[in-house]
Amino acid sequence: MQGKIVSTLAHGLAPTAEAGPGAPSAPRSSASHRAPQPYRADIDGLRAIAVLSVLLFHAAMLPGGFVGVDIFFVISGFLISRIIFREVDAGDFSIARFYERRIRRIVPALAAVMGATALVFALFATPMDYKIMGKSMAATAGFLSNLYFYLKGDYFDPSSETAPLLHTWSLAVEEQYYVLFPLAAMLMGRMPAARRLAFVLAGFLLSLALSVWLVRVNASLAFYLPFSRFWEILAGTLVALWPHAPATRGRAELCGLAGLLLILGSLVLYHDGMLFPGESALPPCLGAALLLQAGRHGDNRISALLSLKPLVFVGLVSYSLYLWHWPVLVGARYLLMRELTPTEGALALGATGVLAVLSWRFIEQPFRHAWPGQQRRLFWATAALGALTLAFTLATHVTGGFTGRFPEPARSYAAAALDTNPRRGECDRIAIDRLRAGEACLIGDPGAQAPSFVFIGDSFADAEMPAMDEAARRAGRKGYALVHSGCFPLAGVRQDNPECRDFVDAALAFVKSHPELGQAIVTARWTSALLGNRFGQLRGEGWFITDDASPAPGYAENAAVFRRGLARMVEALRPLDVTLLAFVPEQRFDVPRALMFHALFGRPSETSLPLSVHEARQAPLRQALAEVARAHPFRIVDVGARLCSPERGCPMLLDATPLYADDNHLSRSGGLAIADLFGKALGPKA
Repeated sequence: MQGKIVSTLAHGLAPTAEAGPGAPSAPRSSASHRAPQPYRADIDGLRAIAVLSVLLFHAAMLPGGFVGVDIFFVISGFLISRIIFREVDAGDFSIARFYERRIRRIVPALAAVMGATALVFALFATPMDYKIMGKSMAATAGFLSNLYFYLKGDYFDPSSETAPLLHTWSLAVEEQYYVLFPLAAMLMGRMPAARRLAFVLAGFLLSLALSVWLVRVNASLAFYLPFSRFWEILAGTLVALWPHAPATRGRAELCGLAGLLLILGSLVLYHDGMLFPGESALPPCLGAALLLQAGRHGDNRISALLSLKPLVFVGLVSYSLYLWHWPVLVGARYLLMRELTPTEGALALGATGVLAVLSWRFIEQPFRHAWPGQQRRLFWATAALGALTLAFTLATHVTGGFTGRFPEPARSYAAAALDTNPRRGECDRIAIDRLRAGEACLIGDPGAQAPSFVFIGDSFADAEMPAMDEAARRAGRKGYALVHSGCFPLAGVRQDNPECRDFVDAALAFVKSHPELGQAIVTARWTSALLGNRFGQLRGEGWFITDDASPAPGYAENAAVFRRGLARMVEALRPLDVTLLAFVPEQRFDVPRALMFHALFGRPSETSLPLSVHEARQAPLRQALAEVARAHPFRIVDVGARLCSPERGCPMLLDATPLYADDNHLSRSGGLAIADLFGKALGPKA
């Protein structure tokens, strides 16, 4: 579901200017620069904890590791704020010099990762996925990828598995913050210290309040929106502005121990199904802030622990580690078409470590000192990289993802991903107010006298709409299509998307307002509603639904809510004759990609879904539908019975036509190939 952390990933670990190992030479323009803050090895140790947490989370080894992003936001706010305010107080802060430092630290390694990703994924990414990756590259180059991935988080868009640059969203959040904060710091330059601290505290509280509110309204927006994340960076700024270091070693160690426990507790106790960020991000952020504060009293055992050489080295290469790890993991999962085993995950992280060290040594370090005193040249080179990225994006768009990379039939198989309902934009997810006002898509024979049926469902209805339209045309009938992807057509049921209940209520009201209708055909991914999970290329758990009788969400409760919701739906549709389309085989792999890989590489060797696997997945649904139908009669059309057989299983192809556009939705051509089955759902002409 969209609010889950696992589909939204973690932080861009931009290195931050600070004196010490790996830091640039101090400019000679002011006394403030000639006397930088002393290097703190414990901060690199804290960076190591953050980046290792993220890597282990993405390798499915640490449930709360995603809080590494929040730790890094706090570190960034602490270090950058100290530098900016030191220069502001000295009267020589320069916006141009500030962005020169940001470019030197962020752009070279990021450009290398983007270029390598484009080259490597060109070897195996489907044209559609490559085209989408091209768009994400433009967003990444403009530091707008957080907004891009939020806006493109559509039901049908590729998941994190096929987005190798998804992790750059947090780099964008950080850079958007640093567009605003230097200006605010300059305005605060003449403020007394206490007023400056109060000003930052006000911003912290406003951003935190927004995050707490927004995570309950739109969790995905709260995750990506910069303003609901700024408080985490400002938490580091508050530590930087706090006038007092711990007075004694004991207090420093108590402060550090509390911080360490808060972070470790978050890493172990948090999980990707919780509301986040909001107040849930407070413990790891507070923990990071306490560790930063403890380190201001340098002589303490907690800071000494964080200053161990192995941790410090990992911290020094943390930016490159983060940049490389997600494309490596995505590429491995993409090729294998499954989650990685623990051994494979460890090998992927090992490869990430090698790439990170090489990137840090030969890209990050040299470019921090390249072109000294040639600020304009650096800015022009950065602009040229941006223009090159934009040209690549345009090329992927114009060529449809460079389709010529692959021969036939691989190219045609991959194109099945685009073989979807051509009326999706017109008919899927019509605004609820429009539906209430009586607007709906007509399908079938336009010459038919009056609509006689209604076709209701989720994304399965969208996928099957071309076939239903063709079946109705053959029967000389027309009807209405009421489609809302992501919403099970179950009455009185609360779903992950709050709009779903409104859609079902509006759809039922629409049907009641059209007494000329005699038949309702209802379809959905019924197994996910019943079982609370997702089967296929991407597995998913916790798809819970509830109703007014639910004591608490859970898998057993899903089964009960499904039965009650379907019974209410059938009764609410009376006196119409109700037919359910059910048992569509859910494939193990993304079909266009699997067929393309099979044509190119001979794997996966077995593309058909074994009939036993299909029947095992559908067995609980068969039982549930039979139970509901005994008290609330309806007819069932078994799609799987048409597509599957003991000899061939449930195939991906029918007479050389890919049946699916992904791992579970029928393609337009696949649906049309069995349009006669949908004709049986319509039954005799009403």
